[in-house]
Amino acid sequence: MKDREYGLDWLRVAAFAALIFYHSGMIFVPWDFHIKNAEQSRFLELPMLFFNRWRLPLLFFISGCGVAFSLRRRGWGQFSRERLRRLLIPVVFGMFVIVPPQIYYERLQHGATFSYAEFYRTVFELVPYPKGSFSWHHLWFVVYILVYSLIGIPIFAYLRSDSGQRALGALGRFFCSSPVAVYLVNLPSIAVALMLGPKWPTTHNLVSDWANFTGSFITFLWGFVIASSPAILDLIERRRREFLIGGIAAAAVFFGLRLTRAGWGLVPMTLINAYFGMLWIFTLVGYARARIKSGGPWLTYLTEAVYPFYVVHQTIIIVAGFYIIQQPWSIGVKLALTMLITLAGSWLAFEGVRRTPVTRLLFGLK
Repeated sequence: MKDREYGLDWLRVAAFAALIFYHSGMIFVPWDFHIKNAEQSRFLELPMLFFNRWRLPLLFFISGCGVAFSLRRRGWGQFSRERLRRLLIPVVFGMFVIVPPQIYYERLQHGATFSYAEFYRTVFELVPYPKGSFSWHHLWFVVYILVYSLIGIPIFAYLRSDSGQRALGALGRFFCSSPVAVYLVNLPSIAVALMLGPKWPTTHNLVSDWANFTGSFITFLWGFVIASSPAILDLIERRRREFLIGGIAAAAVFFGLRLTRAGWGLVPMTLINAYFGMLWIFTLVGYARARIKSGGPWLTYLTEAVYPFYVVHQTIIIVAGFYIIQQPWSIGVKLALTMLITLAGSWLAFEGVRRTPVTRLLFGLK
């Protein structure tokens, strides 16, 4: 097994960077978000829909890969402590410092006139959003990764054991035994979407989010499994062109049905969504592995920057976006400016955070 998967490292950086575009774009498309521009763009909705099919599954998949790589160098106690320190502390800090401005500016857009000081006192009432002002908002992803990392320890321990390694070897041989075998990866996720999806809409609140929680956990575990199996990683790299063609075909079917407003039931929709996501994840992993063979100082720098960027980016988007959408500019100008300010603000925040032990702890840096 390779000592370092530089392609996956770069893919992780790119996936989190894409969030700046995606969350900025949420202001300008007709989907629920914390603040909204008066004019919405149906054209922008198309690339947003494309990213929407695979961006979160890719992040969970890469996070599962990251756990597999982390456990090469850590014991179970060290791994658990590291997860709690790097994930739990930033979430708690974020709920009291990073997230409240998002709620405040959302309420300003809805007509509130109170000052931030007046609003901020309500955070300590600990009443959950939207009724109250206490929330983890976009940090739900960090919460879920923490929970997955801890509840997954028995599974990780088994897969790292001798019998688990034999099972991984058998799984790799099975996937290589038939051209269609690797496509069975999606069956657990499809089952979850069909059985739990209609009953449990996505809430990101951990306690009543069973379809999203379970489906994302499965994707996270597949990341761990595949990163632990050189045979499966090599298969994905070899067949990357096949996955690209399949991903393009899935996208064509998806957008064709959407643009023609053709009727499609739960089962066809679930199948299309599942394979849309899987094929693009495998495409990106395969090409990243094939084309990127080395790291360098930029990768080291950006790998460290990813987490602080994630923590602060949505707050900057909402605060900057609140003032930008009040201007008489086109959607393109507003979107570009929101993205530029978010990128610059996130970079400045990272440069400040990385320089002191206290801020490094609060933002989950080593």
